[in-house]
Amino acid sequence: MLTPCGTRSLWQRMKPRTSRFMATVVANWKQHESDTDGKQIGGFSSREQWSAFPAEKDHGLARLEFGEHIGYDQRYMIARMLNAGACSSTWLAWNSVLNKYVAVKVLSSYSTKLHERRLLWEEEALKRLTFPSTSENCVHLLEYFMMKGRGSAGPHLCLAMPLYGGDVRSLVVFRTSPLPLPLVKRILLHFLRGIAFAHERKIVHTSLKFDNVLFTTPATTEDIKKWVEEDPPRRGQVAVSQPMKLPSDEEALCATYVLSDFGHGELFAHVYILIWLSQSSAFPASPRANCTISPVLLRAPEVVLGGEWDTSADMWSFGCLAYELIAGDFLFEYRAPKVFGLTETENLLYQMMIYACEPFRAAQLNICPRASEYFNPDCQLKKNPTLGEQPICSLLYDLNFLSDAECLAASAFVQRCLRLNPEDRVTAKDLLEDVWLQGVE
Repeated sequence: MLTPCGTRSLWQRMKPRTSRFMATVVANWKQHESDTDGKQIGGFSSREQWSAFPAEKDHGLARLEFGEHIGYDQRYMIARMLNAGACSSTWLAWNSVLNKYVAVKVLSSYSTKLHERRLLWEEEALKRLTFPSTSENCVHLLEYFMMKGRGSAGPHLCLAMPLYGGDVRSLVVFRTSPLPLPLVKRILLHFLRGIAFAHERKIVHTSLKFDNVLFTTPATTEDIKKWVEEDPPRRGQVAVSQPMKLPSDEEALCATYVLSDFGHGELFAHVYILIWLSQSSAFPASPRANCTISPVLLRAPEVVLGGEWDTSADMWSFGCLAYELIAGDFLFEYRAPKVFGLTETENLLYQMMIYACEPFRAAQLNICPRASEYFNPDCQLKKNPTLGEQPICSLLYDLNFLSDAECLAASAFVQRCLRLNPEDRVTAKDLLEDVWLQGVE
């Protein structure tokens, strides 16, 4: 049974709740850099990213030239590279038919091959998010096409989408304090709307993180042309990432936030199937099991335990991210503490019980294949650590920058997502009605 006695002092010994905002964020979040001297671009150095996925093995990212024309009728003129990751690169391009700048996401040869084998479904997901209608809080597709790769690289699937200004991670990573609360609420409201829209279209995102929440840009066509002229596209061994200018807090407060990237998971794990097709080519939101999804600190308990998961796994991740954006700190910590001799996974499960303020139930553990690795038949962790409750509101109180009323409302909002049993977790649609979000816009 969970008891509150002595929990605070116990947990402080395991995980001090001091402000480690900049140190942890910079250390753990991949950073956008824009030079060719080995600094990181989307998690890889500008020189490493090509060798990690070499073209001769059909893993290569697209090698585009500035000024090159691609797509139907050669309508897309490449202006610069906005960013690059392990599985794709995104380019600023002028669309001569629409007479405006757009973003073209070009998948690597390897990811394109996975799409052809129906192991990744980003193109299909974007179609679902585009037709018969779109949401301003969910990315949509302008068109898609195939492009021949250079050298020994195979073809590349290209996804043309609206141009956005950047991602929420870039708004946070270089700050020395959390975002202003009105901006936090606006981001979370729009983020949640995007999740709800995707869930309505029977899509489970499975890789929610701030890298995948974009914001609109106030820049006009003339602004972008001036930017390209004043800061020309650069190339070292490869094209250099040159993201758009970050907005001020005032501009950010007027932006629209958009859920994006339905195509791949984290590079350090195997490629995730984010959505799946039935024989009728629909996207059932029926549960999947024994498939690892989501960054580890955002991973729902049923996923950790190898159980079935569905849209509710997204809601657990959203709750973790909501706390992170409010507090400017991570909720969970993935390490092996010395206090109880727990492994990283045992410690994560232990923290889940602490913050959810509830134990795991037999009904849930009995259907999770990996539960017996960590739990006794009586639903207690095998190493029997001392348990207590650490509600989210107590963590927010300790930050000393929110009023008592805001602490209570914000913690209640987060706590609705952090239920151990997925059946008890709030849906995105229902959470949109939460009192904490009322009056945001």
